Amino acid sequence: MKSNALVMEAPGELAHREIDVPEPGATDVLVDVELGGVCGSDVHMNGGGMDLEFPVLPGHEFAGFVEELGEDVAADSKGEPIGVGDPVTVVPGIVCGECWYCNNVPGRPTTCENRDVYGFLNVDYRQRLHGGFSEYVLADGRASIYRLPDGMDVELGALAEPLAVGARALERGFRPGMPDAREGFGIGKSVAVQGAGPIGLLTIAAANAAGAGQILAIDAIGERLELAERFGATDTVNFGDFDGEEELIRGVKELTSGGVGPDLVIEAAGVPAAVTQGIEFVRDGGTLVEVGHYAYNGETELNPTRLVQKDLNIYGSLAYPPNEFETALSLLDQLDGEVPFDELFNYRASLAEAEAAYEKQAAGEAYRATIHPGGV
Repeated sequence: MKSNALVMEAPGELAHREIDVPEPGATDVLVDVELGGVCGSDVHMNGGGMDLEFPVLPGHEFAGFVEELGEDVAADSKGEPIGVGDPVTVVPGIVCGECWYCNNVPGRPTTCENRDVYGFLNVDYRQRLHGGFSEYVLADGRASIYRLPDGMDVELGALAEPLAVGARALERGFRPGMPDAREGFGIGKSVAVQGAGPIGLLTIAAANAAGAGQILAIDAIGERLELAERFGATDTVNFGDFDGEEELIRGVKELTSGGVGPDLVIEAAGVPAAVTQGIEFVRDGGTLVEVGHYAYNGETELNPTRLVQKDLNIYGSLAYPPNEFETALSLLDQLDGEVPFDELFNYRASLAEAEAAYEKQAAGEAYRATIHPGGV
């Protein structure tokens, strides 16, 4: 059996290949891919912004149906029974379990020195079928795989990965045990999210579900800010309405209690200048979480004195631990019908139309362009 797949031969060079589908091993799961999302990191990869071993089989946000199970597989990574035909999604990140970080910092799996990530691997590596822009993905026994909740549209399964990114960024701002001391995020606290793209919107939905008292969405596109309100934002800030950065910073702060700024700022825009703005948006003693710069997108100047003067907590947030998919799938299931998740999928393409999907995502004309290997 062959799998039609999209392969990035080199940055800017997309091609189509037929790849042999290997027989699943005892702990493997063969997935018939329904769709895969074109993420900002896919766009960066295509633009030459990531140091990878090309050619690469891309696609790390995907969902589909179980085509075949290895003989030792009876349950998903949560322990739920799993069978042929079940809708599933796969956690792309896989740790080695042997390096210093895996042995000493197991709570931070993304620090693994030998981490594999589906969608970013050379097409000839291991089982070869390890990217979602392919008719089939062979999730090897090292991977975490999750069955979708009963009744969930399989398309929503492709949002588990970006929602896991947003939920983990929010959780980086938590301060368990001290919510009443105004330390970190907690019920009733104020959150500002910079960037109302897919990660920002999904972070807003997570913050709303987690009990935020105020959620500010900051962007320059009115349509995205309108959608942000439907995802749970209580206030929107269009920075095109302000005359310069100082006025923007003042405008954000004036929306918050006491005019001091939000308790937590999450930078999800992926624009270097947003980082320095976020430092000024957040209240003194507050927390800034940086999640938007997974791939290199330029640099910005920081004044370290401001970090000291404001007594800030600043955290990076790289992806998520595998079980963050449980949180993401639970939120998708609970909020479906209340939050318009399906409106993120506003450009669907077949494998033959994949180049156009990349172009739409790069131009910002799609929230999340999706590639459907079996056809739209």
